[in-house]
Amino acid sequence: MKVFVSIALGLLGLVAAAQAHSESVPLMQQDVNAFLTKSTGNLRKKLLAPLAEDFSPTADASMYKDDGKAAQKLVQEVNDGRTLEQKNFFSLFNPRHREEALMLFEVFMNCKNWESCYRNNAAYFREKMNEGVFIYALYTSVIHHPMADGIILPPLYEVTPHMFTNSEVINKAYTAKMTQTPGKFNMGYTGSQKNPEQRVAYFGEDIGMNVHHVTWHMDFPFWWEDSYGYHLDRKGELFYWAHHQLSARFDAERLSNNMNFVDELYWDRPIYEGFAPHTTYKYGGEFPARPDNIQFEDVDGVAKIRDLMVWEDRIRDAIAHGYVTAEDGTTVDILNDQGIDVLGNLIESSTYSVNSYYYGALHNTAHIVLGRQGDPHGKFNQPPGVMEHFETATRDPAFFRLHKYMNNIFKEFKDRLPSYTKEDFLWEGIELNTIEIEGSLETYFEDFEFSLGNAVDDSETVEDVALTAVVKRLNHKPFGFKMQINNNKDSAAVASARIFMCPRRDANGVAFHPNSGRWGCIEMDKFY
Repeated sequence: MKVFVSIALGLLGLVAAAQAHSESVPLMQQDVNAFLTKSTGNLRKKLLAPLAEDFSPTADASMYKDDGKAAQKLVQEVNDGRTLEQKNFFSLFNPRHREEALMLFEVFMNCKNWESCYRNNAAYFREKMNEGVFIYALYTSVIHHPMADGIILPPLYEVTPHMFTNSEVINKAYTAKMTQTPGKFNMGYTGSQKNPEQRVAYFGEDIGMNVHHVTWHMDFPFWWEDSYGYHLDRKGELFYWAHHQLSARFDAERLSNNMNFVDELYWDRPIYEGFAPHTTYKYGGEFPARPDNIQFEDVDGVAKIRDLMVWEDRIRDAIAHGYVTAEDGTTVDILNDQGIDVLGNLIESSTYSVNSYYYGALHNTAHIVLGRQGDPHGKFNQPPGVMEHFETATRDPAFFRLHKYMNNIFKEFKDRLPSYTKEDFLWEGIELNTIEIEGSLETYFEDFEFSLGNAVDDSETVEDVALTAVVKRLNHKPFGFKMQINNNKDSAAVASARIFMCPRRDANGVAFHPNSGRWGCIEMDKFY
């Protein structure tokens, strides 16, 4: 960014833990790589391919923690032909698609070991279930299963390139593949110079940022139940924090391009910025576009706009009262350290919401409503929009307007809390004497190359050719922080340092007041 910044630092206590397991990580890594390679075709690894035919998920219930109940349920669904067919798009926001992904996720999570259970089930269901369903279930189970600790999941932009690459590059890759000609294709960003939002498209369409967003929602999925093995601590608070940071970073990029902060979304006003994704599904057609200045319409089978407005009013009322009402009629105080967690679960809403019937699912429903505004009544039978996938949502400028809208609700809550006291900030005996920046923060664009091998179809009898996309991504020159911290206590202390970068002036050069400017601070680093 070109904006001059100020830096804030906080010190926090830290507790860390480590976990080990007995499974062979290299073996598991090889299997995962094989399962995710050419996911729309047959298994290529010779040792795994026979399992798709010979293995029976229900033959030995002892290899599951639930005695095979999840496997029996899913096998019945598959055998009865009730699961989503292969070569169709998958959307987590589609209730039936999500149900199938979670059925497979539960099979994986109930596996006691890798070689005889997880590996065999993955090989079997990879050939039987929809590709998107399989990929989502595999990613989330590897992230959350203790047995899979140590596995490095490949970046999704190389597993499902269609979700991260524009149609022009995909078409060029197919043309090159048809002639068995290696190719390296430059990928630009959507829009034109006539569209002011195109100035910051490099941020919303950055493939690393897209992967960060979808991975966060895999780490902290809204459908998570504690019965899967453990509680996701502070999930609601982290939902607020992660998206608050995305919004703050987006606003900082806008400032560096002489643009004002993004405005929030209003359900009773037009969506001023349209969006044309120039992206296509592997199967299912083009992602739908949305023209400028359209008024919100009710979405058939999803929600009415008044539903979203009612949920918002109920949430704001809860903030004003200082408590939320649970399903059983009891009240839950939110004017405390845990209040932000309760509110985050409410707004998303996740299964941790204390009353989703009354407060609704503002975030998740808003994603669907925005994604369908190009065809709200299903007249043209269009596939889901970019807002209906966590991989593609940040490409749409409306994503940041939506989260600025939710961010302002969270800010309303934060402003309702008691002010910090001097004692809250002091750590008796610990002194931060000096802090210096070594080097200068300079940003630049550099070429980033990634594989398109999984974007094209081929057969085992035809050799692969090298197909890659090249896109310019924001990077920075090396710089560092040097701090002198004294411990005047009689014993050792463990601390974490958090570095924040904050814009000092708005797009018109007017200095921010510290109280308003703090809301735009970006967490740059945290170390121990």
